[in-house]
Amino acid sequence: AKLNFEIYAAVSKENFVYHHCIGKGGFGKVWKVDRKRKNQPYAMKEMSKARIITKRSVKSVINERQILAQLNNVHIVNMHYAFQDRENLYLVMDYLSGGDLRYHICRNRKFDEQTTRFFVACLVAGLKYVHEKNIIHRDIKPENLVIESDGYLRITDFGIARVWREDNA
Repeated sequence: AKLNFEIYAAVSKENFVYHHCIGKGGFGKVWKVDRKRKNQPYAMKEMSKARIITKRSVKSVINERQILAQLNNVHIVNMHYAFQDRENLYLVMDYLSGGDLRYHICRNRKFDEQTTRFFVACLVAGLKYVHEKNIIHRDIKPENLVIESDGYLRITDFGIARVWREDNA
């Protein structure tokens, strides 16, 4: 199986300053990075090609990258760059410092009605946008809902998302 990510304007990991690991997944790590010269924070998903192939997940990783390339909205975690080197594939995404909803549920146990309504409104707005693009997320759960520093909730992880068609409805 051959893995191939498009390269955006010759961007590589050398264009970023690594800070710290903000998450781990089945294929690798997510790093907080800054784009050099722009001093803008991003989350960089670094995925091992060997692990992707071993886990027979080539199609799902390519699928996520293709879906993210079609999306750009304030209610989702957007992709800015996608590139590869010999060992890894990279997705450079919006960095959200507020943590995921699962973390906040564990910490707070429950939310007041106003906060709950606000989170649900953010989620519905995000799903409305995604559905208007004919994409079905298929994995909405607290771990895939990330909160910005200003309290807005965004949808992330389009790993098992699908483009809706008559034959797969």
